[in-house]
Amino acid sequence: MTKFERLLASGSMEMPDCQCGVEMRFTRSKQADKSPGIEVRVYECPACGHELRLTVWADVADPVAVVEGL
Repeated sequence: MTKFERLLASGSMEMPDCQCGVEMRFTRSKQADKSPGIEVRVYECPACGHELRLTVWADVADPVAVVEGL
């Protein structure tokens, strides 16, 4: 399992590595307004300032139905 696969797991506290090689830090999270079960996690590199936004879907049987509100 790759580091990014673990980041996508619900409740994961793993931090991604930046493109410069330094471990990034979690800065904030935002729930999608119109799509419950979707979260955008934002990570920032303390060394170079690079920002990573990662969209995470909750464990659901049909993620497309969640996005479309079905």
